[in-house]
Amino acid sequence: MATVTLEQKLTPGSQAARFDYAARKLNLDEGLWRVLRYPAREIIVHFPVGMDDGRIEVFTGYRVQHSQARGPCKGGIRYGPDVTLDECGRWRAG
Repeated sequence: MATVTLEQKLTPGSQAARFDYAARKLNLDEGLWRVLRYPAREIIVHFPVGMDDGRIEVFTGYRVQHSQARGPCKGGIRYGPDVTLDECGRWRAG
């Protein structure tokens, strides 16, 4: 695995690499690692918006919830032309 520094921009891949590194250093149980590594819920919404010129555009929004163990999940729905599900907190298995 490549070394990840704190100065590097946090991308979904680097966040996952940092989590994996910390889990190894803590000797985290593999089962608990899986529970923490994967989100409990991924919500994808598509909603139509009437534009000023009369066209209808469909936009996509995302929300990723990792754990509600300590209460309601933090964060809101993200949407924008360049937003991806990975950017919102889903880490791909590595």
